[in-house]
Amino acid sequence: MNSINRSLKLLNSDLSETKKWFLECLQELGTSVHIYTHLDADGLSSGAILGKAFYRENIPFQISVLRQLEREEIVKIVNETQDTKSFLIFSDFGSGQYLELIQKLNTKDGNNPFLILDHHLPQNISTKDDENIKEIYINSRPWHINPYFYDVDGSREISGAGVCYFFAKMLNEKNIDLSTIALVGATGDIQSQGPNNSFIGLNSTILEHAITKDLVEVINDLNFSPIKPLNEAISYSSDIHLPGLSENTSKMLKFLQSLGILMENSEGGIRTLNDLNQDEKQKVSSAIIEYISLKLDIEPSEIIKKLIINRYILKNELVGSELHDLKEFSYLLNSCGRSNNGSLGIAIAMGDRRMAYNKAKDHLINYRKSLVQSLSWLQEKNKIQYKDYIQFFFGENIIPENIIGTIASMLIFSKSGDIDLSKPVFGCAKRKDEEVYKISGRAHESIVKKGVNLSEAIREALELSNLKALGGGHPPAAGTKVPIDKIDIFLENCNIVIKKQLGIK
Repeated sequence: MNSINRSLKLLNSDLSETKKWFLECLQELGTSVHIYTHLDADGLSSGAILGKAFYRENIPFQISVLRQLEREEIVKIVNETQDTKSFLIFSDFGSGQYLELIQKLNTKDGNNPFLILDHHLPQNISTKDDENIKEIYINSRPWHINPYFYDVDGSREISGAGVCYFFAKMLNEKNIDLSTIALVGATGDIQSQGPNNSFIGLNSTILEHAITKDLVEVINDLNFSPIKPLNEAISYSSDIHLPGLSENTSKMLKFLQSLGILMENSEGGIRTLNDLNQDEKQKVSSAIIEYISLKLDIEPSEIIKKLIINRYILKNELVGSELHDLKEFSYLLNSCGRSNNGSLGIAIAMGDRRMAYNKAKDHLINYRKSLVQSLSWLQEKNKIQYKDYIQFFFGENIIPENIIGTIASMLIFSKSGDIDLSKPVFGCAKRKDEEVYKISGRAHESIVKKGVNLSEAIREALELSNLKALGGGHPPAAGTKVPIDKIDIFLENCNIVIKKQLGIK
């Protein structure tokens, strides 16, 4: 039995116990389920999977989308649910706050039963190899399901939506059709990072489920958006850089026309990757390989690794829509959550293809504009600041809290050269209703391999700064909040901790 099957067997064994306990609690309480989930694509996918599963079982439920699960939010949840005694589920967060949840929800006035379905490192755990994970696992069954309990890496091998999917599938086997939404969540958390954009670990098992049910098709394709105008899709690719052509859509259009490819569609617009036939795609790929080889002296085999990827097509969705491709679907959900329209994203992921989807497409346009404007502002105004071992930026009145993490991620994956990939980047956005900065840290894979762990770094920096806020996430991506008057000391302590993690004396 390989490691994936062994992990899945243990996970399913515990989920069977969790299902039994969950249904007994519901029967005893005679009440509804209240799901709390995160606002990003993975969180919305998680909430939608649970909502769809409960709808099918005639279990009353409601879903609340939160920007973070902070101490203040937990207190608010306790106050809101004291009288109703709802069964609470925390999806795509909760592990990093599990001690707070125990303290606040299990009180002398009675217990509020809750279930955590999460993929982040548990509270006070710094790495997946920490021996204390075993103790947390033993002490938190059956109300806490986390991949690290089963030797599965939650930052790469399964997302929050994947954990919720396996729970939903345990509730009822017919929920196997929700495998597609679990993959949307994993894509939103950038977990398709195996060779050629493949899924690994338990995500690969979820993909097998979706393929078995004829829900997903995997094709080899060029690594560009399939639905944007082709010159724009290539120009603004974060993976493929063509000197002199990237970020210049008019020059890119002329380049494509020089290949003898008709670039105008029947409606007078510019064709997309979806509009090209295989011969045309072959012309484009050959020309790009030749161009990059000459300009950057890179071996064709290395270019192909980035240029040709697995594309995941949802077979029951409309061709050319944002829902036909896993990556575009996840991007749409992320735009909903980041624009304070999480309920639209959940409705779409649960199957609404009319009102919610049409509204979301409007929000998507504005979301894209805000990302482009934010990145341009950072670049033009030279807003990235540097310390010896970290770099950081403040969103000021341009980049709001809801997209600060997205911008930090885009900087890390960008080929623009705007930041130093040998240092983690910390985005700081002023929260509207509090005198605090929301902090989103991101680190490139190359320095994570050298020992950088942002989840641990943020927690240690908070402690060094005498701050009580909750913080954590994954080694390459983590966050917290910091009072405005403590931001300088916090960032300096991040600098100190990262230096230590890199083993620099």
